[in-house]
Formats: sequence, structure tokens, C-alpha cells
Amino acid sequence: MGQPYISVIVTAYNRRRYLPFALRSLEAQTLPRDKFEVIVVKNFEDKESDDIVSKNGWKYVYNDDLYHGRMVLAGLEESKGEVIAFLDDDDMYTNNRLEEVYNVFNDYRDLVYFHNSQEFIDEDGRRLENPLRPSKNLVRGDDIVFNPKALQGVSKRYGMSIADLILKYVRVRADFNNSSVAVRRHIVESHAQLLKRLPASIDSFTFAASLRAGGLFYFTDEELTLYRVHSASASIYVLGEGPEAYIRQAKYLLSLTKRITS
Repeated sequence: MGQPYISVIVTAYNRRRYLPFALRSLEAQTLPRDKFEVIVVKNFEDKESDDIVSKNGWKYVYNDDLYHGRMVLAGLEESKGEVIAFLDDDDMYTNNRLEEVYNVFNDYRDLVYFHNSQEFIDEDGRRLENPLRPSKNLVRGDDIVFNPKALQGVSKRYGMSIADLILKYVRVRADFNNSSVAVRRHIVESHAQLLKRLPASIDSFTFAASLRAGGLFYFTDEELTLYRVHSASASIYVLGEGPEAYIRQAKYLLSLTKRITS
């Protein structure tokens, strides 16, 4: 068997309830098994989830670090794929997501960042009618592939960053939801030291790091991720608790993003 092309890093911290559903969505993928691998990084034992991991020959990494970035790095160290995809414990993939990711990255060798839209579901997996603002392309066409460098002239003319131009005029929430993102391996590896300091928001991090690296971006309105909305949807990877902690976290993430994109 050859080396897998895609590595899926699944992260779970304390939450057991939804992880089996996330793992079963990986079992149902239409992409051949030799094209992808799964690394599950979590800080607990759970018979149902552990049985799924064992049955499929996937990798399990124990990690009890509250910083999400360090959990991702623990999975990255065990991975071999050229493309890295993420899956949060409470989300799921549609059965064709990895096949779509595989095809797009093979079609566009200069592609560094892939992002798809989401279908929102409730605690029991029932479809919700957009309780949150979904990711959506703002220009014509369900699929967009472009090089952000093409926006440099417009960026200078209007005094806006390329990131802001993309988020306001190309794709709404192009940096939303870890489970809707896939990137080239070097995007994550090249910023490992910053990732170690990241408590949350891996999606925003990979978006900024991909802009810094240069290369093609691919946006699709296909709903390839099932995003679960529930009482614990807010990130658990935070520096402390309460509103002051979220303010500290926001300032911290902004400082990291500035370093990456400067």
C-alpha cells in the first residue's frame, strides 16, 4: 500500500458524545481507503470510538493539552499525507468530501487552500435552516479557484488587506470551521512554532498561513461538512473562562494573524 495522499486529523477534548458520528462519517467516505489516513487526537478513552479507530486501523494519539494547536501538531507528527484535512469531534463529513478534496488538489497542483460550505444540524443530526451565517461565494459560480495575489492592486488602491477583500467581496466566512478546510501539508508545518501557541481558531490560522505562503485558493458552495449546533458548540479551547478570556483570546489570535500575513 502506498503513502496516503490525505491525512485527516480528528481532535476531541473531553467531549465523547458526538465523536463516534464523526468517525463513522470517515468510514463512509467514497474515496478509496488507501488514499487517506485518519489520526484521532483525544484526551479520553471511549469504547465506542476506540473500537471504530481500531477496526479501521487508524492511529490514536493521546493528548491532554488544552491548546488546540498543540493537539493538531500531535496529529501532524503522526501523519504522512501531502494534504491535511481537519475534523472536529462534533462535526461530520458528507460521504464524498474527501473524494472532492482529493480531486481538486490533484487538478490544481499549486492549490494551497480548500474551503467548502456547511449544512447545519442539531444535536440529533436533524437539518437546521441556517441558524448561523454559512460560508458562501459572493461572485458568480459555485466553485472559485484563484490566486489571492491577483488582488494586490485592488488591495493597495483601497487600503484594504487581501484577507479583508476575500472575506467581504469573494467569499463570506472563507475562514470558518476547521472541518471545512483542507490545506497543503507545508502550510501547517511551516508555522509549527506559532501553532503551538494557538489555543483555538485553527480555521482562521490556516486561512492566514495559506495567504502568507502563496498559491491557489479553491472555494466551493457544496455543503460537504455537517456542522453541529449544540449547547457546547462554542470552542472549549480557550484561555480561561468568561468574557475577559474571550477578549484575551481574540487579541492573541489577531496578533498571530498579523505576524503570519505581514
